Amino acid sequence: MATETDRIGLILDRLTAGLFPFFEREMTATYGEHWLDQARTSFRTLAPGRPDNVPWDAHALLTVMWDHWNQVFRSHLSIFERSLVSELREFRNRWAHQATFTEDDSFRVCDSAQRLLRAAQADEAADALEEIKIDVLRERFGRKVNSDLARIRFNRERISDIVLYTICCLAINTAAFMLFGSRNLLPATLMAAFVFFTFGYFIFQRLNAAMPTYGVHECQRCRRIVYTELCPYCEPAQRPLETIKPA
Repeated sequence: MATETDRIGLILDRLTAGLFPFFEREMTATYGEHWLDQARTSFRTLAPGRPDNVPWDAHALLTVMWDHWNQVFRSHLSIFERSLVSELREFRNRWAHQATFTEDDSFRVCDSAQRLLRAAQADEAADALEEIKIDVLRERFGRKVNSDLARIRFNRERISDIVLYTICCLAINTAAFMLFGSRNLLPATLMAAFVFFTFGYFIFQRLNAAMPTYGVHECQRCRRIVYTELCPYCEPAQRPLETIKPA
């Protein structure tokens, strides 16, 4: 199953494909046939050679839009779209450095990309991103429903166990007093106290028990399949600090 990093990479690719026609049209309208030379000024690390060797990905597109905003894009996009360009640049940089993303991040990137595409009149590309947003919400709400159902079942089982413990405790103590209470009051009292303490402890443990995670499941953060309750990829075990011996 695709991770949130893969999903954000797909969003950035679709953003690039949908935004480039608008980007090229506006750059050409301002700088003419030499617009590639102007775009290259935003990249100091490009190798010399042909003027068209700019790798037009999301990073290149958003960087040039940011650098040439006042000269080219300010008259067609608002300050709100400028903030979207800045936000998407930050997410792209985090994505390039293999940062960990959540479903909220994927939804935010998809929504921001959609807004920027619609402002650039790339409605078809913006509509294509709607499916990704729906998938994010579907998976999130699906896990929420499953989690709520599991919690309801767990609470129902816990209440049943507590009721059973209570009935057993009362039944044992009642039987003990009925059989031995009149002749051996002290031993019956001690036995009743022991039974109350034992079942009280059982009830206390059941009330404070956490809902377990059963079997193999998918981590909600990194989307990897894990076999333990805590994900070893998101929460790696802390290694003990090495003791530095003086020389």
